[in-house]
Amino acid sequence: SSGINAEYGVQSRLVQAQYWHDPLNEELYREKSRFIAEINQEGEEKPEYKTNLLKLSNFTLIKFTKDSMVTPRESEWFGFYKAGSDKNLYTLQESDPLWKQDKLGLRELSESGRLEFLEIAGDHLQVPEKFWLEEIIPRLKD
Repeated sequence: SSGINAEYGVQSRLVQAQYWHDPLNEELYREKSRFIAEINQEGEEKPEYKTNLLKLSNFTLIKFTKDSMVTPRESEWFGFYKAGSDKNLYTLQESDPLWKQDKLGLRELSESGRLEFLEIAGDHLQVPEKFWLEEIIPRLKD
């Protein structure tokens, strides 16, 4: 549960727990998050995060359409549950801090043609060789 994660320091012992975000208790999440809230600029802003992200020549986000590990799958594209809900979702483009205020530089990357969204019809990190060769490898070349 989110309370166990927040109160017992699981995030400092298990890297996957650093992705914890409780949409039903946003205040606790912002207070106790050791990674996601900070990197998404949901607390104290760190301009260097945006500066560094904007140095990328290309940022490709991959969503696995049958992902059984990441919940919600939309978070693979910076979407998430609306505050107070574990059912209703918003997209990156509907996000106030990440898109409208562009605190991380994602909108700027998109407007300059450097943000891409890809989908794979499969489970978490199950990338077929053909997809690697045709979609990923070409994007790694300058």
